[in-house]
Amino acid sequence: RDCGKLVCEKCTELHQTWEDFTHHQIVPIQDVEADAANLIPPKKVLYCPKHKGKKLKIYCETCNELICSNCTIRLHQGHHYDVISDTFPEHKREILDQLEPVKHHLATVDQALHTFDARSREIQDQKAAIQEEIHVRIDQLHQVLEQRRTGLIGQLDQLTQHKVKTLAAQRD
Repeated sequence: RDCGKLVCEKCTELHQTWEDFTHHQIVPIQDVEADAANLIPPKKVLYCPKHKGKKLKIYCETCNELICSNCTIRLHQGHHYDVISDTFPEHKREILDQLEPVKHHLATVDQALHTFDARSREIQDQKAAIQEEIHVRIDQLHQVLEQRRTGLIGQLDQLTQHKVKTLAAQRD
């Protein structure tokens, strides 16, 4: 609402983290479309940065900016300008017309985001399943290795006992 700019979700998040903009109110695009008059904050008077104390009540069509009465005489001579209250309905219509093509793309973007989210969840689920399979396989291999170790140690014990008995028999 304060900047009068259309921003995506990522830019909205960034906008809210910048100290200079933390007081700004972010308005969803649906609200802009429903009531474009709310783009101008209520009771907020804009003053000319070039002429102290002069209210910005005129819109210079040539420069595409708000100006004060002093600006019309000194800085915007020969330009096409009008009182904001008279030009507002036309600009509101232009904004709504510019929003129309965007509205058609919103469904496509929403579908793409939904597809992306679904695929992302699917990938995470696959990862979890593969991790589980890895754990199961490693546990099985570990079990086989333990059995093999036990078998080899058993064979070693038998062989050792046999050799010790053989040596003992030869000694006697």
